[in-house]
Amino acid sequence: MNTHAPHREDGPDGHLVVLGSGPQAEWEYAMQRLSAGGPLLLIDEIPPTWQDPHLAGARIANLLDPVQVLEETRKLAGTRPIAGVLNFHPAHARAATLLRQELALPKASTQQLESSPQRHLTTQLLTRAGVDNSGALHADSYDQALEAAHQVGFPLVCKPASPHTRYAARRVTGLPELAEAFAAATAATWTGTGTVIEPLLEGIEATAYTADASSGPRVVAVSHATFDPQAEPALLPVEVVVDADDVCAMAIEDTARRALAALGHRSGPAQIRMRITSTGPRVISVTPHLTDPLIAMLIEQVTGIDLVSQAGQHARGQVALADESRLGATAVRFLQQPGANRPLPPSAAAQPHVTPYAILRQYAAECRVGPLSRSGHLLVSGIDYPQCIARLRTAAEALQSARHTRDRGR
Repeated sequence: MNTHAPHREDGPDGHLVVLGSGPQAEWEYAMQRLSAGGPLLLIDEIPPTWQDPHLAGARIANLLDPVQVLEETRKLAGTRPIAGVLNFHPAHARAATLLRQELALPKASTQQLESSPQRHLTTQLLTRAGVDNSGALHADSYDQALEAAHQVGFPLVCKPASPHTRYAARRVTGLPELAEAFAAATAATWTGTGTVIEPLLEGIEATAYTADASSGPRVVAVSHATFDPQAEPALLPVEVVVDADDVCAMAIEDTARRALAALGHRSGPAQIRMRITSTGPRVISVTPHLTDPLIAMLIEQVTGIDLVSQAGQHARGQVALADESRLGATAVRFLQQPGANRPLPPSAAAQPHVTPYAILRQYAAECRVGPLSRSGHLLVSGIDYPQCIARLRTAAEALQSARHTRDRGR
């Protein structure tokens, strides 16, 4: 099936193929940024609707079938030159890899491509390079999960290697719980990506978002998540804070750089999840591309660093460096909280069963810590997902405006 929006002739030579999309509230920002850099071709599982104004063409394909994606892309390539391919979801990495190979598009390193969809390969590369990591083991069957559990020991975490739902990780304290946890993780993972068994590490979880700079990959923002130990069997994030002002900031940046080097990742935005333990950061996973257009939008609103455009230019084989003076600033993130023990927004007073995503706090004073700095800390509450998105945008815009006013007053 082929659908076409008005063809764009401006921008760099060749079209950028984008694999997959999502709800307009989350993805429109990304499509706007990518289309501003050159014409786009969308390969998705449903026909485009709101995406049409940003596209030069589109085709329908099963994104988990790399051969079908290649066939549909070749149909577009017959009349339009292809400059690169960009995917957000890790489950689409294999299709993106095949397109790069068959259409001679800009490529990433072999190690990077192999490690992205299979977390145990990431573990092997990190261990070989001497980077502390979670020691995750991969399992495609219950027998493999059982063997991995004996190697890891209890308690452990059983989770999808590439989840298609939130809150899919399970805490397992003994063998009687393993079968149920493995079944739940398998049901929540994309076909062919398997399940991960890893130790249950103490400490908070953090994700470092990196951008290209003249000195190499640099941390743009750090998100922190804590987990409710009473929320069994699922591990539910109870709070997520993006805040680069942390005593572990320098260690996080060093770990992120070493992890990317271990995978051969030299350029393009990346995300490094890690657990901040008493002995320092331990890497959980490395994703050598963006996975969340919403967090990228919020990072740009607060820091001025446009990760989506950088990802698009990198996919086209171009170089895009971030402004070094903006690196290390604060960004924003949210996840739903369990329980009803936190304050609800006024609009949710009549719905006591609805839990907020987070609480809004803001720090006006800028504080430098090593190579990183904090200029704000944003959390918002809301009764549903769209409301939180709207409030995050408003809060981020207010913070950005305050920063500009302060800068003009200096």
